[in-house]
Amino acid sequence: MLSLIPLFPLVGFLINGTWYAFGQAPAGHKKAGAALSGVIATLAIAAAFGVSLTLFLKLQTLPVESRFIEQSLFQWMTIGKDFNLALAFRLDPLSSLFTLVITGIGTLIHLYSIGYMGEDKTPGKYFAYLNLFCFSMLVLVLGAALPILFFGWEGVGLCSYLLIGYWYSDIEKAKAGKKAFIVNRVGDLGFLLGMFMIFSHYGTLEFAKLAASTSAVSVEALTAIALLLFVGCMGKSAQIPLYIWLPDAMAGPTPVSALIHAATMVTSGIYLVARLNFIFSQSESALHVIAVVGAFTAFFAATIALVQTDIKKVLAYSTVSQLGYMFLACGVGAYAAGVFHVITHAFFKALLFLGAGSVIHGMHHEQDILKMGGLRKYMPVTYFTWFVGWLAICGVPPFSGFFSKDEILWQAFSSHHGSLALWGMAALTAVMTAFYMTRLTSLTFWGTPRFQEHGHGPDHGHGVHESPWMMTLPLIVLAVLSATGGILGVPHQSWLDHWLDPVIPAHHGVVTSGNMEWVLMGVSVAGALFGILLGWTSFKDLAKAEGWKRRWSGLHQILMNKWMVDEIYEAVLVRPIQSLSRGLWQGFDVAVIDRVVLSFGRMASWTGQTARVLQTGSVQTYAFVLLVGIATTVGYLVYGLIK
Repeated sequence: MLSLIPLFPLVGFLINGTWYAFGQAPAGHKKAGAALSGVIATLAIAAAFGVSLTLFLKLQTLPVESRFIEQSLFQWMTIGKDFNLALAFRLDPLSSLFTLVITGIGTLIHLYSIGYMGEDKTPGKYFAYLNLFCFSMLVLVLGAALPILFFGWEGVGLCSYLLIGYWYSDIEKAKAGKKAFIVNRVGDLGFLLGMFMIFSHYGTLEFAKLAASTSAVSVEALTAIALLLFVGCMGKSAQIPLYIWLPDAMAGPTPVSALIHAATMVTSGIYLVARLNFIFSQSESALHVIAVVGAFTAFFAATIALVQTDIKKVLAYSTVSQLGYMFLACGVGAYAAGVFHVITHAFFKALLFLGAGSVIHGMHHEQDILKMGGLRKYMPVTYFTWFVGWLAICGVPPFSGFFSKDEILWQAFSSHHGSLALWGMAALTAVMTAFYMTRLTSLTFWGTPRFQEHGHGPDHGHGVHESPWMMTLPLIVLAVLSATGGILGVPHQSWLDHWLDPVIPAHHGVVTSGNMEWVLMGVSVAGALFGILLGWTSFKDLAKAEGWKRRWSGLHQILMNKWMVDEIYEAVLVRPIQSLSRGLWQGFDVAVIDRVVLSFGRMASWTGQTARVLQTGSVQTYAFVLLVGIATTVGYLVYGLIK
């Protein structure tokens, strides 16, 4: 049954892709086309979720030491005598969690898309891409070896390009898709080099053999391997300096944003580090780099989210920040805490992105939060579910985000890989998270409605409205998960830690007393409440928001410009490379290569024109030349005999 998990979405992709390629519903029936292709795609991923759940339950019945299921399909690669690789899938406690998240939340996002993309002109293409994305992600987490994981890794990179640039007729959206694709290729180079080093030192790329290997590898080599793999993670999971693609990925349809930024692609790097924890744990230097990069990314992205006015951009920078939290957890050795935050983040961030999509749908594609306000009255279901997601991401107990975020803060402080500085940066980031999410919630749902001023109100004949049930039902399910998901990792009674123990040994190294844990938990909650209070008092109406903007105008402008990072990249990397490329094109390709090639062509033409003079078409001329040739030959032979 294991291969059925990726097979179902692959079949959905083939059906919808074939339907799109060879003709869809007539032009006047686009909505019906969206419903049919959406149902096919949703059933495909739902079937994968059913199989995933069945095998997850089966895993629980197996002994801890053999808690895995493997299936080998066929021999994929044979290179010489030393390298044989089968296309094999492996389900264990770690991959089973990711599989459930991908297929479960993927099913909700597919269902949501039926309503959201109802008026799209090419629904078959959209749902085909969505199924292909899920197939690639499932191959990534189920692969029993690094090359299989890398196949899925590249697959989600391709699908993200197709989905982010889905509306490619808009040049900015097309550029966003290209940017995501190119930046990820930079990270993938590091991944490949790390994979080559692993094979050169261990002689295998299979996870089970790597974990059981007794090969003596130097600390320097282990550090190089870990850092190269982390470069790949920085690209895929949007860490500094390769985070720049993810905010621009908002150009894609909102359900795509939820799928990429909540539950799937951006968590690939966390999965890779957790999967190879036995390599990363042997290098203190690599762990320190991961922790510092994660903490700084979390803080840096949160500062930019403080001032953004596009509802999706705020959530995008929030995603970058939360991914930093996950890497901080892995960097201090708390891999299970990082995976825990992956799961809770998938719940509340998918909820918030889909809630944002519901707002955009109800506001007739308006995304500027300064043009909203008072939406809780017009969109009660969206508001209620959003409210739950807001409390979860702010870290308010007992919602899911509190448990996972508090665990990361505790491990950053108490682990022998952690430090007070890492904890302080993460704690400050948590306060900023509560602040900017309260600002977003306040300007969108609370206060006086402002949308009537911009032609969206009831007085203008096309009023704001609640979304259809296909969009609100996934919101309700995700709200329940966001409210209760923290039960998976209750401190000191964590089911998740015990479940992951066969793959990720329990974290050790906590040196402080239990009382300190309660103190830090209290500080965490107090910080969240302070951020919420500050956000509410500062942005409960637009006038106060404008006052805040004027008071901090200089800093506000810097943050609105996103610390000028894109402009710096443009000046330092993009323009010089473009100038070099243009110079090579005009100064070498055209001036040298083209002239050499054309010279050969002209020489051949001249030779042909010269030889053409001899071809007169006259039989007498040919006979005369023939006689001259015979005479010359005979004369030469006679001369030779006489001599």
